[in-house]
Amino acid sequence: MLLTVLCAGGALALSQRYGLDTPGTAVTLLITVPPAYLAWKAFLHDRADASRATDLGTVADHLAEAVKIQWDAEARIRRINDPYPLPVAWRAADIDLIEDWGLLTDIALSLPGCPPSDLADRPTGPDVLAGNGAEIGDVFSRRVPTRRLLVLGSPGAGKTVLLLRLLADLIDRRTPHDPVPVLFSLASWNPDLQELDAWMAEQLRQNHPGLTVPWASAPSSRRPADLAQALLEHRLVLPILDGFDEIPPALQAPALDAVNRALPLEQPMVLASRTPQYRSALTRGGIIVRLNGAAGIQLLPLEQAEAAAYLRRDAGGAHTAAAERWSGVAELLGGDTPVGQALSTPLGLFLARTIYNPRPGPANHAAPPPDPGRLCDTTAFPTRAAVLGHLFDAFIPAAYAATDREPARWSAERAHRTLVFLARHLETNRAGSPDLAWWELHHALPPRTRRRAVGLAAGLPAGTMFGLPFVVLGGYPDGLRGGSVIGGTIGLIFTLAGFMDPPAAPAVRLRWSLRGFASGLSIGLLTGLGTGLLVGLFDSPLAGLRAGITIGSGVGAVAAYTGALSAANPDLTVEVGPATVLARDRRTFGQIILTAVLGLVPAWTALLGLSEDDGLTSGTVVDAAFFGTLFGLAGGLATGLTVTAWGTFTVTRAHLGLRQRIPRDLLAFLKDAHETRGVLRQVGAVYQFRHIDLQRHLGQQLPSGGTDPAPRQGRP
Repeated sequence: MLLTVLCAGGALALSQRYGLDTPGTAVTLLITVPPAYLAWKAFLHDRADASRATDLGTVADHLAEAVKIQWDAEARIRRINDPYPLPVAWRAADIDLIEDWGLLTDIALSLPGCPPSDLADRPTGPDVLAGNGAEIGDVFSRRVPTRRLLVLGSPGAGKTVLLLRLLADLIDRRTPHDPVPVLFSLASWNPDLQELDAWMAEQLRQNHPGLTVPWASAPSSRRPADLAQALLEHRLVLPILDGFDEIPPALQAPALDAVNRALPLEQPMVLASRTPQYRSALTRGGIIVRLNGAAGIQLLPLEQAEAAAYLRRDAGGAHTAAAERWSGVAELLGGDTPVGQALSTPLGLFLARTIYNPRPGPANHAAPPPDPGRLCDTTAFPTRAAVLGHLFDAFIPAAYAATDREPARWSAERAHRTLVFLARHLETNRAGSPDLAWWELHHALPPRTRRRAVGLAAGLPAGTMFGLPFVVLGGYPDGLRGGSVIGGTIGLIFTLAGFMDPPAAPAVRLRWSLRGFASGLSIGLLTGLGTGLLVGLFDSPLAGLRAGITIGSGVGAVAAYTGALSAANPDLTVEVGPATVLARDRRTFGQIILTAVLGLVPAWTALLGLSEDDGLTSGTVVDAAFFGTLFGLAGGLATGLTVTAWGTFTVTRAHLGLRQRIPRDLLAFLKDAHETRGVLRQVGAVYQFRHIDLQRHLGQQLPSGGTDPAPRQGRP
């Protein structure tokens, strides 16, 4: 409220000083109110965030709600329960990969909060870990003494789906203020560059932006922590770490040591990996490093009868003509043939059912479904890898076939081309990370192209805005020349100064920052002082004073308002997806420009009157407002491109779209690939390929045109 009063009081004082009439005074007052209102509302939001952030238990409850909503939706999209959950079974892991059972019991007895009576009721011996399907929650919660579990299996064995079932069970068992199970994909972690807890905090912020709110109870003696760090420090997150095998082999042993250092024995956790990679990591360097205090399970291949029954049921049920098509394949399941090996995992069955059990659609009402019997041809498919390669290749066309529920908006050929490009982008520019984030798409452009594109995006509107006054005053030739010079200069500044890189995470609203407001005023003071001295040397001290006050107040107004309203994030309880984050980031971009203009116009309007000996004229007011608006738009554009990610994403999307790399509406394509086609999965604000092996397979193919999306830029 104080800011609003100051703005209004300043406007009234200027009105009296220059003798403005009632309409002029009203206009001046109206112009000063919106920026003050925006700043005040942002300040109130910030205070509300801080008050909500004091109770970490409540924050954990909200996070649990968000995690449950997210993965329940993902289970529906993945058709985990359609026609029914696959009966994945497991046994205890090999003894050389895990801790001795007696040692696990001793560790559990030594941990605080674990009385002997609690362990006395639990079964003893690793054999009690064997189970099937929905038993995974009971295995982790009641049969593992330390509640630290290692999940091992072959590629496509169903580790991630089993982890999702465990996560859902743990959330159902959870009581208020208990730790929240959160699934993390380790493929994007580099233990040489980042500690595990710092990386997990970064992942939490990315997938749940509400956790970036500062924690009000953080000690004042150190830098205030945000909610993501606070939850981890207070062990209110139960880490479920998937994809250990996706870490580069040379870093796997250091990564396992880093996990042991970051997660103490009293911290429940889960780690999943392919078996050979985990075994190799234990012995790398001649020193065995196990996952401290962890029991382990090994996923088993699907039983022949269970896999055959699943495929037949998905085709329509036993004794139907569609189910009989699987007879030849069913006889080979569970054996050593290529098709028997390829379809011994949930991944193989998922690919096969998608391709050979198509859903009803206008294109296949009359046509017979494809014959899965061709998978038995050992001449065409001599190895397990050959069968899986064929299934991966045929999966995209099958996923993009039109159905009664959703007609195909993109052809299979166009979808394949886009998915290959995106997979190669992840493999080449993001070092194999599974996280497909729209705000990181600019890495798909070569650095020089990216700088030029963003420089053009900044220079073109700036040149247009500043060319208009030259058109009004001197005609179109002068406007073209003036706009080109100014636009080119601004574009060059953007290109050389490195404004093309957006922030690490997108912004979703504005937050009041007193430090930013003070910094903006300081910038205005220094700019005004420099301008005044320069003009005073070439003209007169009075002219220098006028120029310094005018330019300094204008620059200070833009810098103060845009600096005071910095980027912030949404409430934790709000469901956040890629499209939602993009919309909020785009809205923040617009708010920054609007705030810059509204913050500049009143100061420019009032202070330009100092150049008139007998007060303001209507023409001066109009000219000042016009030039102030242009200046504010340019300043807002510069700030928006550095604070938000939408501007750079728009430039990148336009460039890649013109080159036919991606569809014009990329977010709609990704949403369709996730919700309708099942090619992608959504993890918070990012997308991932349905399976990392699908990403690797597509990433090995050349996109249309035969060139890489961009040079390799190293592991993020």
